[in-house]
Amino acid sequence: MAKTTISVALCTYNGEKYLAKQLDSILSQENPVDEIVVCDDGSTDNTQSILQDYQARFPELFRIFINEKNLGYVANFEKALSLCTGDLIFLCDQDDVWHQDKVKFILHYFKENPLIGVAAHNLDLIGTYDGKKTFWELKNFHSETKPSNHELLQYILINGNIFPGMSLAIRKKTLHDYLPLQKIDSILIHDYELIIKALRDEKFGLIPKNLGAYRQHDQQSIGFRENEKSQTSELTKIKLRSEHYLRLQKYTTAFNLNPKIAADYRQEIKDKYSLFLKEFSFPNRMVVHLKNKYYYKILHF
Repeated sequence: MAKTTISVALCTYNGEKYLAKQLDSILSQENPVDEIVVCDDGSTDNTQSILQDYQARFPELFRIFINEKNLGYVANFEKALSLCTGDLIFLCDQDDVWHQDKVKFILHYFKENPLIGVAAHNLDLIGTYDGKKTFWELKNFHSETKPSNHELLQYILINGNIFPGMSLAIRKKTLHDYLPLQKIDSILIHDYELIIKALRDEKFGLIPKNLGAYRQHDQQSIGFRENEKSQTSELTKIKLRSEHYLRLQKYTTAFNLNPKIAADYRQEIKDKYSLFLKEFSFPNRMVVHLKNKYYYKILHF
């Protein structure tokens, strides 16, 4: 049987602080990778010098591309992914850490699950919750329930992506089917889009094992910060849900998704809005509703 080749798609931008730790963790894998494709998006710090140093030490491994102009986070990742030649491609951020058995474990998983095109693993946390929670626990996601692809698709469409790019691996053939990215909006970044497509096609797999460490810090380009959570009024929540319903309709059309997911979400919003209106006396109920619909224009359902 032919050897499965492994590519790493790594994007950098002003990542000098943590980049070396990330690269060292890739180079320390029990199952070595075959290539590390790096697309730098015009860093102005010491990032490019660090990359050049590693390339000089491992010329057969590193393929480095410096963008002439800044592409932005999503387009840069799309470029890096498209340049990978391996059978199995690992997405990689510039500021995290891989556990030594990550490649070996994921390679075995894909061999045991030939129908899976994209897989995500759990993560330890570096930062506020270091050693206290995993990434999935922080997101209140429980893999032991063994959700189906349909259930996961509904969950992430309503609640947002809970599988960051640095936890993903994708088969080359699957990637070929899913590129170019459609880039529907700024919320639907590259990893989110790939996951939606894989879930739609019943090709997504979960690996309930911590195979890397996700770093929480203020300089993240994209990421989850627990302190960004805040209490909001019920009306604000309804407004946000209403706006999200419009996005969900867009995603449903763009990715040919089951329309029932959006329809069920619309009904859920309507039910919560009805409960909200019941807090007002009957004479005021219609006034509040008309203001919300026509003056504030926050109702899209």
